[in-house]
Amino acid sequence: MKKNNEHLKLVQQESKVPFWKKAARFMVRLAIILAILLLLKYGESIFRVEQVTVQGTGALSDEEIIEAGGIEKGMSIILLRENEVARKIEHREPRAKNVRVQRKLPDTLTITIDERDPAAYVMTADGFWIIDDNAVPFEYAREADRDYPLISGIDGSQVLPGFPVDCPERQEVLTEFFSAWTGKAYLEVEELDLKAGYNLIVHTADDIEIWLGDAEDMDYKLKLIENSMPYIDREENARLDVRCGKRLIVSQSAAKDEEKGVDP
Repeated sequence: MKKNNEHLKLVQQESKVPFWKKAARFMVRLAIILAILLLLKYGESIFRVEQVTVQGTGALSDEEIIEAGGIEKGMSIILLRENEVARKIEHREPRAKNVRVQRKLPDTLTITIDERDPAAYVMTADGFWIIDDNAVPFEYAREADRDYPLISGIDGSQVLPGFPVDCPERQEVLTEFFSAWTGKAYLEVEELDLKAGYNLIVHTADDIEIWLGDAEDMDYKLKLIENSMPYIDREENARLDVRCGKRLIVSQSAAKDEEKGVDP
């Protein structure tokens, strides 16, 4: 009964609202609806793209980004779909990632991108693809003329610009390696060999072969390698094995102190 009484009180209070207030509320709502309808009908002809600003470009030019997004001055800024423009840019310019598009009425469009940084080459049948530290190919090159490691063991026919290499395990081990290595001077990498399953084998500029295994404990493995380098005879064809992740095994001839195991 209490709930029924409260409901009756609310109904009575509503009925006491003066007619002019009800009419005013109705007119406000009607004005909002009319404004929306007018904006939908005429807004696209009024609000046009006149200015486009691009942020975050380096190797790419602003013009390349604008063209990749299919953006032209004079097009409707109301009908423009930000997500669709961002997808176009990422598809047509694989170097661009994390593309964000923002409308600023009445006439300005802002595009913000991040660019992929080169990390290594992948060889294909007709040349090379440069990949970033997430194992995403983004730029074709006829020759490997820059100082990046060469990755072997990846099927070139599966390399698609803008998409990670077509093997989650290989992508994971490469991503973990690039994150832990970051071009440190103690390890001058010439080749990253993934032909032997998911065992990443690193070949250095001074003919050291390093068996890293899978992606697990990559930071620790590379720290172990770094701490062990002063004890490695680089004139020998050394082989270092840290696949277990806990201990470094060195080929007998390559160890200066002639100990097979080297702890960090």
